[in-house]
Amino acid sequence: MVESTLLIDIILWTVYVLLAVTVGMAVWSGVHGVRTHERMTDQLASRHTSLIGYATIALVAVVMLLTYLLGSSQPIATGGNTFADAFWLKLIDMFIYTSLLLICLCSVIVVAAKFRR
Repeated sequence: MVESTLLIDIILWTVYVLLAVTVGMAVWSGVHGVRTHERMTDQLASRHTSLIGYATIALVAVVMLLTYLLGSSQPIATGGNTFADAFWLKLIDMFIYTSLLLICLCSVIVVAAKFRR
């Protein structure tokens, strides 16, 4: 039988590596987007695209705030330890629920876009 603390260490390091890769890709994507962004000649089109960008940021922020507020702060007992810090418990719930909601929303948008054409 494998000791549970070994698995927890492996999971934590995997999450750290994935977080570093994600942050690195997000920074690279932002820099690449700014470097290759072409100025639009149509002012209506540029307002529309910037509105979509701002709406997306606002939507994600609102969803994260709501999922944080609706997150559970019930203590969790695992591996003989009890975790009772309400902030971290709610933060974990926020990331889980936000991720699930955005994955479902993206799936619906992809399916809708596929059948739209």
